[in-house]
Amino acid sequence: MLVALLACSSPTPASTSTSTPSTSASGPVAGDTLVVAANFDPGNLNPIVAPYQLSGYYIGVTQLGLVERRADETGLLHVPALAESWEWSEDGRTVTFQLMEGIIWSDGQPVTARDAAFTFELILDESVASNWFAASKKIEAVEVVDDRHVAFRFFDAGLKPYMMDELRHGLLPEHVLRDADRSSIRGHEYSRMPMATGPWKLASWDKEAKLVLEPNDSVVARPRPHLSRVITKIVPEYATQLIELENGSVDMLFQVELPDVPALKREHPEIELLVEPASGMEYLGWNNADPMFSDARVRRAMTLAIDVDRIISDMFEVEGHTYASRCLGTVGPNTGAWINPDIEALPYDPEAAKALLDEAGWTDTDGDGVRDRGGQKMTVTVMIQNGIVKSEKVVIRVQAQLAQIGVDLQIQALEPNLFSSRARAHDFQAILWGFGNNPKVDPTIQWHSTGQYNWMSYRSPEVDRLLDEAMATSDLEAAQDKVRQVQALVYADQPATFLFWEDNVGAIHSRFRDVEQNTFTAFVQLERWYVPTEEQKYR
Repeated sequence: MLVALLACSSPTPASTSTSTPSTSASGPVAGDTLVVAANFDPGNLNPIVAPYQLSGYYIGVTQLGLVERRADETGLLHVPALAESWEWSEDGRTVTFQLMEGIIWSDGQPVTARDAAFTFELILDESVASNWFAASKKIEAVEVVDDRHVAFRFFDAGLKPYMMDELRHGLLPEHVLRDADRSSIRGHEYSRMPMATGPWKLASWDKEAKLVLEPNDSVVARPRPHLSRVITKIVPEYATQLIELENGSVDMLFQVELPDVPALKREHPEIELLVEPASGMEYLGWNNADPMFSDARVRRAMTLAIDVDRIISDMFEVEGHTYASRCLGTVGPNTGAWINPDIEALPYDPEAAKALLDEAGWTDTDGDGVRDRGGQKMTVTVMIQNGIVKSEKVVIRVQAQLAQIGVDLQIQALEPNLFSSRARAHDFQAILWGFGNNPKVDPTIQWHSTGQYNWMSYRSPEVDRLLDEAMATSDLEAAQDKVRQVQALVYADQPATFLFWEDNVGAIHSRFRDVEQNTFTAFVQLERWYVPTEEQKYR
């Protein structure tokens, strides 16, 4: 019923050409609609408390920050967004931004430096519980110089691209949220219908059903979009997403399951596959605060018992091409000198795993095939997010492998919002999750004892010290050396079993031109995407 209702609300198809897609002779033109399928609702679109990477896709095109992050072969860099320019002080601790002239919120009020200061006032308020609270604590003060100039002073000088990255978050309107209850701002009505400063605005949002973007006619910082609309349909079942892609009801999927790649190539030449190498990594995180996993021998045994290479060959090899590689940590394999090349992967060695568990006191005293200690069975519940086929396939394979060493792995699939809240509360034994391949290499968020994504409650004073020093120095080579040391220490401690780096394969109808994606978003400069007039499908 849900799929049928969504189909009825789709835009009206125009007459289409059956000719082979070609570049429009006149270049980019206006018109047509992009229909996207997502497997869950973005939750909220408040830039400082957004729960998912998916949420960030829409925030990035509707709510701009002072700068926008990009990356190239040299690493992280930033380009103007709402700020047209900036200048650093001689001591490298203060950066002053000049906002573009004429920027307005979608209610007609001007965007000023006070909005920038207010946004970071919220981020730095612990009661807000912003995703960026810990990282932004490096900011010592924010000064509103005048309506168009705002200055940020940091406690210490550091790597300038990293300091700038703390200031990229979409701005919030002070005149709307000044009196909001900060402890519940995540659920504030603004988070479901935010104002726009970007090239797109949120036109409507039916929770768990459909989200519609339309061009923001008030945009100053970017060109007006060529497309008329972007409709995102919430379609939880991947099989349904694929059917709709194949029959033309949907134009774009963020992810295509690898077994479907050959058929799409063979049977649907009108669909273009978008491959992002090593786009993200997966890990099995062990809650280090749980009595079972506070013992490093148990965590190491889990890794020794999991045949990662077999999982990769089973799940990511398609017609002779492998779309994944072994993972040894959260630092991306394409980050050059940040990577520690000397770490050797633990082998698949179930006998060594059994010996470690024996040593830790976990033995099978009653002969039922499941280890126990002090009357407690070695039953481990792993939390996964439901609706993700890949996650289900991974944990089923891990479940079978761990059973061979006497570990009873139980699978608990949760809907996304509950999964997220349980993860943030450290309310789990084991968790299957991962991180994107971020050109901003900062393992602080995962492995520092205060890291906002240190869901495994990992604690290491030496790792904390190295991370603090790495993120405080302005010496790039020194920072890279300390991060390499952190990688070695974390891998030795095995707070998580690192599984694989996965290539992401997405799909889009080939009528769309100037399509670009990167590590940060599936909607890079979405305002530039267009469809030649002769190939447009929707009015």
